[in-house]
Amino acid sequence: MECVLCSGGLDHCHGTLIVHLEGGFTECGEPGCVDLDFVRHSLTIDCLDVDGGCSCAEAPAELLLQAS
Repeated sequence: MECVLCSGGLDHCHGTLIVHLEGGFTECGEPGCVDLDFVRHSLTIDCLDVDGGCSCAEAPAELLLQAS
């Protein structure tokens, strides 16, 4: 099976774009990906959803627990 975007010659990335809560920076899980534009990535998640967690996601989660 071949990726439709690859066979169509469209610029895209197969990695997952991770949006960090603290600072709003992004990173991609695909090694070598340097263009972190949202339109190039089919999968985009918040750092809260990263398996094992993210250090910048700890503070907002604590604030949510205090508010409830």
